[in-house]
Amino acid sequence: MKNKTGVESIGATTGQTPPAPSAENLGRVEVSPNAVATIAASALENCYGVVGLAARRLRNGRAEMLRPEHAREGIQVHMEGEKIIIDLYVILEHNLRISEVAHNVMNTVQYQVQHSLGMPVEQVNVNVQGLRLSEDDGKDVKGLR
Repeated sequence: MKNKTGVESIGATTGQTPPAPSAENLGRVEVSPNAVATIAASALENCYGVVGLAARRLRNGRAEMLRPEHAREGIQVHMEGEKIIIDLYVILEHNLRISEVAHNVMNTVQYQVQHSLGMPVEQVNVNVQGLRLSEDDGKDVKGLR
């Protein structure tokens, strides 16, 4: 069947749409480690007990919390073929069970990255660089007990 322009329509006589090209012929998708780090940082924002990301190295024995614009510096992504390994450097809230918060972080980040990319995450390693004492940990307004 021909339309007004004289071009024959594929599938016009049967009412079917033409088959889509196979996925093998479309090319490939490459994801940068920075993109993975951005997804991981976004997932961390919703994790209970995580105060923020920390620098990988301590300064004078203390953890340095990173500003939001430098948050990716607290995330290291290794891509080995189809495998993704993520190292997170975090500061957690004091008086919480560190192992439970860390496992929650691992599961949340792994799920979000796998869901967003469709690629398997082999490991999410959580490095607790420090703990933050909240301002109301048994202290009055002046900071004295």
